[in-house]
Amino acid sequence: ALNAAVRAEIILSNPFDKIASVDKIRVPESAREYLTIDEVKQLIATECKRENVKNAFLFSCFCGLRISDIFAITWGQITQDGEQMRLQLKMQKTKDPLYLPISEQAQKYMPKRGTASAESAIFDLPTGQCCNSIIKDWAKAAGITKKVSFHVARHTFATMMLTLGADLYTTSKLLGHADIETTQIYAKVVNKKKDEAVNLTNGIF
Repeated sequence: ALNAAVRAEIILSNPFDKIASVDKIRVPESAREYLTIDEVKQLIATECKRENVKNAFLFSCFCGLRISDIFAITWGQITQDGEQMRLQLKMQKTKDPLYLPISEQAQKYMPKRGTASAESAIFDLPTGQCCNSIIKDWAKAAGITKKVSFHVARHTFATMMLTLGADLYTTSKLLGHADIETTQIYAKVVNKKKDEAVNLTNGIF
């Protein structure tokens, strides 16, 4: 609001700009719930009462799209570049453009287009609240005790990419992050998993 007031020439400067960076109140980092590769495999092997919700969630696990974008994407946004399928969209949250290659693994969970028009939504889903309720029951049936919502699929994609060796910059671009610092939160999660892995031998020898 103060920045807007400066732009409107109501005040000359934002008084908060005079506060030293170390003195500014910071929002604590939020925890990022995600699924391990084994947990994704458990979900794939478990039946879900709504196959379209299962497919949309797994598609997100392998491409990182938010639920708002999954609802919005249409067949007309899909292009074929040689053997690589690509998705061009404007993200619903940030309104920024995103050019996303779609992996063969993600394509497995896309419905058949059939005679659908370019304007037709790729995924025909119930409301977000209904999707999350279905996903919660599905995760429980798969033996997963974590609190799983649709957004967990996006976190899963990010941590999976970094775990499998994708660099931070590329992962940031795939997620459509404007600031790489947002992606670094996932890198901290992956580093913690690496620490746990190398310490598995402690006390054995």
